[in-house]
Amino acid sequence: MSKKIAILMSLLVIFCVVFFIQNKNTALPAKKTEEISLRVTQIVLIKSKKSVSTSSFKKGETALELLSSSHTVTAKGQKGNAFVTAIDGEIANSEKEFWSFYVNGTQAQVGAGSYILKNNDTIEWKIEAFK
Repeated sequence: MSKKIAILMSLLVIFCVVFFIQNKNTALPAKKTEEISLRVTQIVLIKSKKSVSTSSFKKGETALELLSSSHTVTAKGQKGNAFVTAIDGEIANSEKEFWSFYVNGTQAQVGAGSYILKNNDTIEWKIEAFK
């Protein structure tokens, strides 16, 4: 009789292990990362020509990183202190002009290397004269 109980207990343990493994493999799918749905529109004005693009970006990416991913950028300084001096070869005359960027229609109050993009932002770059 004890031999039959030992066999039944062994079968029960095997059944439980198999059941656990099957349920682990059929768990709910992982949530999609937030990065997939993050989108931004970027507008670059060079000599009245408008370049408009909508693209995805990674959480934590800056406006400067986004610009650099789609345009040739020259900047002075690094990261948060970077100051854009040229985009696609169009140089702002440092004595009277500068590359300005706007976030959702308002001139940014921080540098492009410091501005962390948010979902559905519209970033606009244009040369402006010092006032």
